[in-house]
Amino acid sequence: MSQAKYVTILFVPDGAETRRGFRVRQWVLRLAGILFVLVLLGIVIFFSAYSKVIARAAMTDKLRVENERLKRYYYKVQMLEENLNQTREIVSRLTKLAGIDYEFPEIPDDSTFFASLDKQPPAVIPRTSKVALSVPVGLPIQGFITQDFDVTDSEHYHPGVDIACAVGTPILTTAAGVVTFAGYDSTYGNMLVIQHNDSVTTIYGHNDTLLVKVGQHVPAGARVALSGNTGKSTAPHLHYEIRINNKPINPMDNTYDKENRYK
Repeated sequence: MSQAKYVTILFVPDGAETRRGFRVRQWVLRLAGILFVLVLLGIVIFFSAYSKVIARAAMTDKLRVENERLKRYYYKVQMLEENLNQTREIVSRLTKLAGIDYEFPEIPDDSTFFASLDKQPPAVIPRTSKVALSVPVGLPIQGFITQDFDVTDSEHYHPGVDIACAVGTPILTTAAGVVTFAGYDSTYGNMLVIQHNDSVTTIYGHNDTLLVKVGQHVPAGARVALSGNTGKSTAPHLHYEIRINNKPINPMDNTYDKENRYK
């Protein structure tokens, strides 16, 4: 038996009304189905592509803002470099007039500078479950150490570590404690001091914004500040210290039992 070439579509109303219907060729019905599927796929593809366009547009706006910030930083760097060269020239003249034999060290080029920066150790120390949450472990931010802990050299005395980071990066506590200072310091700028027990404190310096107040209890890993470039600072970074009985210790020294040492 040959296949029917028509399809009959009936409309059956409620009640005693007459039924109505019409016949459609099978190829027309198939074509309508194919067109419907194609239109549906087109709509899905359109909205999928449109969402990507919107996401890219948003990313473009962010990149444009970041580009403007980089332009401003680049201008500042150029001004600083120009001022530094002028200062070097003035000091060189003064030393010659004074009969002092002194030469400024040459400023490294960009490739040398960034190569040395890449060699800096990453600021990451994991916290283990064996250590109490009131014991400072790890570091409050990820990044690279730009200045190490050094209390042996009076000329380069540095009782903590400096971690390079972008302005506005969240600063997290390394242990639970109570905020004992949250304000401005002439050296450390917007600074936080957190007391963890009778003898141990941590210090977070050069912040842009402080998010906690004096007397506030903070858990380990809490967001307490946003990094910045305040106080005596030449570039955005975080200065972090651990003190025991007000004596600084190296925050990167993770080779001992901190829980016992802090008792």
